[in-house]
Amino acid sequence: MPTHVLWQADVADFDAWLTVFRKDSANRKAAGIVDLNVWSDPDHENHTIALFAIVEKDKARAFFDSEELAMHMERDGITNVTVKLLKPE
Repeated sequence: MPTHVLWQADVADFDAWLTVFRKDSANRKAAGIVDLNVWSDPDHENHTIALFAIVEKDKARAFFDSEELAMHMERDGITNVTVKLLKPE
């Protein structure tokens, strides 16, 4: 059973973020990350939540912890990021 990741963040513009997010799916896939769903918060229009399945835990952790991803998020106005690993029981 795969591990899952719940990712949340505030974005400068949800629609612009979603366009870039969708274009970046190949990079996540290469890191063993499978996109499951993306939501916007109806009470906070620029807050986003994404759920991923993790196929390769070490590669996925390296992706989420990478300096490249951090610089990308800073450049694109992504703040208040939380990443929760959800372990199946």
